[in-house]
Amino acid sequence: MPHAPEPRFTSTIPSIHDDTTLDFRLYHPDVLTRPHLDEEGTDKQWKKRGIVIAHPYAPMGGSFDDRVVGIVLDEFLRAGWIVGTFNFRGAHGSKGRTSWSGKPELDDYISFAAFFMHYMSHLQPSPAPDAIFTPDQSPISPQANHDHDTAQVPAHESPVVVLGGYSYGSLILKHLPPIPSILQPFSAPVSGSAADEILLRAHKLMDQSNLEWINLARDREQERRKPGKLAVTMGGEETSPEKRRTSRDIRRSMEGRSLDLGSRLRSLSHRRRGEEAIPKTPPDPTPSRPSIMIPEIRYLLISPLTTPISTLAAPALATKVLNRSLPSFPNVIAKHETLAVFGNQDIFSSAKRIRDWVERMKGESGYRFEGVEISGAGHFWHEDGAERKLRSALRGWEERIKERSVD
Repeated sequence: MPHAPEPRFTSTIPSIHDDTTLDFRLYHPDVLTRPHLDEEGTDKQWKKRGIVIAHPYAPMGGSFDDRVVGIVLDEFLRAGWIVGTFNFRGAHGSKGRTSWSGKPELDDYISFAAFFMHYMSHLQPSPAPDAIFTPDQSPISPQANHDHDTAQVPAHESPVVVLGGYSYGSLILKHLPPIPSILQPFSAPVSGSAADEILLRAHKLMDQSNLEWINLARDREQERRKPGKLAVTMGGEETSPEKRRTSRDIRRSMEGRSLDLGSRLRSLSHRRRGEEAIPKTPPDPTPSRPSIMIPEIRYLLISPLTTPISTLAAPALATKVLNRSLPSFPNVIAKHETLAVFGNQDIFSSAKRIRDWVERMKGESGYRFEGVEISGAGHFWHEDGAERKLRSALRGWEERIKERSVD
């Protein structure tokens, strides 16, 4: 396997479940870290595509350093995608410990997925040399029409985001709520809450990237030079300790309240900078931030777990129909383009059960669901030829995603 690339950012966010600190890494593809010029000398435009990939079971050594996670990272970086990896609680440098229910890890995934979507939303890697940097906004050219305070993202630039998971990560992935439900806690979070802290971190890193691209555009206007790649490590919190509010405090303050999700999402999508939002949240909402484009979502599952292992790893998720603390959603994965890759020699999952599940999902999804069975491959993809076949399956699917995405 090639040498692991350097992440563009290494940092932390709190989980919306209980403020547990989670490690994450963001990787930028080459097209974002150095200029690529075509024959006419103009920059190739980066398409807004990103993937989140979650790791295997932490008590068995799973973390974002996992080899299979690295294979996904390598393939999608080469194809020009931003890649985000994170550690569930109890894995590697993340705080806390792995739960027996799976519910905290579900919130961990939601926390990072929301961070990732907000970070990608207003990235502008190809600004004009005369662009003006305005924090929390896209770069704006002085010659641009200023009818609106915030630069609007064209419809054709709606991001494509793949939510992925390997082994235990795919088990958590299968229970994610719909995207509007993932983004809802971040539409107008309480100041100092974990959701607010996550947004602050996303916008801070987004601003840093946009500012560097503006400076790079100005430098290249003077001379076409090759910039170096700079890895940035960040930590701590964006909010001062006296203003930070724990997730448990927020959850208690919201008990008995009914949130109008539809209105809130419309507000999220259409609010202009500077407009007053109608207060529909607990006191102390954060100031209005730029709206984000709701991304086109795809799903990737590698070596998905089946019973009884899935029940042992996350019993609350396996029996969530009987668990009133977990909301019940329709089969979200079946509504989007999805790839499931598995080996027929997996020691943790029955190949027959995965085949039956794949066929059922194909029927529910109208064949947007793809299943690829790799003969001779096991759960860890160490067998002869297994990694090569896994990479081939990922490349083929990634190419089909690009072909079907709206440019």
